[in-house]
Amino acid sequence: MIFKLWSPWLLFWVSCTAQKSPPPEFVGPVCDKPPCTRRVIKVKMYIEDSLWDRMVREARGDPTELLGVQMDIIFTYVNRILQQLDNGGFKVDFARDVVKLNRSEIVLEDTYVDRINGNKTTKVDPTDIISQTFQFQEAVQKLPDRNSTDLRILFITERGSDPTLATAEETCICNPDWFGCVAVFSIAFLDNWGHNANVFAHEIGHALGMDLHDDQFYTSNPNDQLLMWSGIGFRAFIWSPEAKRRINNQDNSCLAKEIPSSNIVFPDD
Repeated sequence: MIFKLWSPWLLFWVSCTAQKSPPPEFVGPVCDKPPCTRRVIKVKMYIEDSLWDRMVREARGDPTELLGVQMDIIFTYVNRILQQLDNGGFKVDFARDVVKLNRSEIVLEDTYVDRINGNKTTKVDPTDIISQTFQFQEAVQKLPDRNSTDLRILFITERGSDPTLATAEETCICNPDWFGCVAVFSIAFLDNWGHNANVFAHEIGHALGMDLHDDQFYTSNPNDQLLMWSGIGFRAFIWSPEAKRRINNQDNSCLAKEIPSSNIVFPDD
């Protein structure tokens, strides 16, 4: 789920005039200008209060260590997928820095500006992930140091019948003049936060520059393997040529480079 707005006539024009390609097969990453090293996405993570409280019960006390284990599960998988992008790929670095939302610097309001619905001021619906995303994003945008980290992620409890499992602001990484760079990930199973890790990788792909879905460029998605298809398959892992092209075209050079032989990273000069 992304938040770029398109007018109906433009969507109709694209669907009717664009020639879609056959579904692509897996192609490994390329390195245009060796040496290519991974770019590091520095994130800060927040845990919705009700989810934190459920994890307290799960851990029978302070859930910090258990949350760190679950983050390792998620981002081991996500980073494996992000590494398949060109020119070294990407890596999420979170340093086990997690905080309960109401103990953080984030101050949530009761209303938000709904950019999907004509910029109307709307009361927050705590059962709706998109509503929560806008609420969280607007709070992030008010932080004096909003650009001190590359991406802020809010983890919430999965909303039962809501088909949207995660959201992110598209093209926001290394884009400080854009809307707040946020993602919201919903958790279905307390003992397996990595269950929807491919969905989370999909959302990070949006933030890195893939502002559309593969549906608009390819005729089909055999075996649900395309990672940026709108309905993400459980085992999706293929970055399409179009997804790679758009991510390559976004200037993500603000991200630090990883030194492969150590955990040290350094920014570009």
